[in-house]
Amino acid sequence: MDFNNDGILDLLVGERDGYYNFYTGNGDGTLHALALPEDNMGNPINRNYNSAGYLDDWNEDGYIDFIAGGYNTETSSGGLLQVYLNTGDDITSPVWDANVIDLTSTVCNKWRITHQTYDFDGDGDKDIVMGYEMGDVWFAENIGTNSNPEFDGYVPIVCDNGVIDMSSTAYEGGGRARENVADYNGDYVPDLLVGCNSGWIYYFEGYGTAIEGETSATVVSDFGMTLSEVPTTGLFSVNLTLPYASQAEINIFDATGRLIDSSNSYCQSGFGSLQMNITSSPAGMYMVTASVEGITETARLIKIN
Repeated sequence: MDFNNDGILDLLVGERDGYYNFYTGNGDGTLHALALPEDNMGNPINRNYNSAGYLDDWNEDGYIDFIAGGYNTETSSGGLLQVYLNTGDDITSPVWDANVIDLTSTVCNKWRITHQTYDFDGDGDKDIVMGYEMGDVWFAENIGTNSNPEFDGYVPIVCDNGVIDMSSTAYEGGGRARENVADYNGDYVPDLLVGCNSGWIYYFEGYGTAIEGETSATVVSDFGMTLSEVPTTGLFSVNLTLPYASQAEINIFDATGRLIDSSNSYCQSGFGSLQMNITSSPAGMYMVTASVEGITETARLIKIN
């Protein structure tokens, strides 16, 4: 995640002793270590044990926020999960608000969980996916909005073999599930990587909610998409090649799978361009899709400041 908005990916690492380490990217594959994070009252942000952090624009105000997990007591219900909103007025220098949003009771109070936000159920809002020390992988559905997320507990994530549990006999995992959600195969359905105590990494391929529709051999062979003015500061063109006049749907997704912008236009046959604008979105990686009669082309987009 690019948390200082300079167009270069950065790194957030939790520690066994409960601290969080922030590293800014230098743009050449190396990193620069920052001081340990503090809130705006000067209090260190840490846990007693096994911190895990994630960065996302929690309240959709254009600034990256800090979702901090870990646990304070060595018990299975001693976990903490809190959001430190970024209240700074400089988008390149986050300021973490001491008045945290506490998700512990509404999402999860278990110890040693890792977490990430992702629109896992495809309904357009940010959910939370978690990996648990004892091997489970959980889904907490956002029943609120993107700007004001709300939760009411979690449910296990299920695959063809049943509940995903790295401590079960179905996997040579030994527990300690560590999740990563992304569209790994580019079919617009979330997939899941789960690491575990034994060192194995399991890949769970999502299915059943991909874009569907009737296919056309002509469209498959002749439909194409490219992007212009990229990397972009916000304004860019989606260039389409169409074998005949068709309705074209353009969608832009952020790195967590949330829909950022869309366009649905009737385009004439031949070559045409559609202008898109994401100037209000933060710097980072995005996915652009163009769909015509059930056939979809995909391109990755980098936004810089």
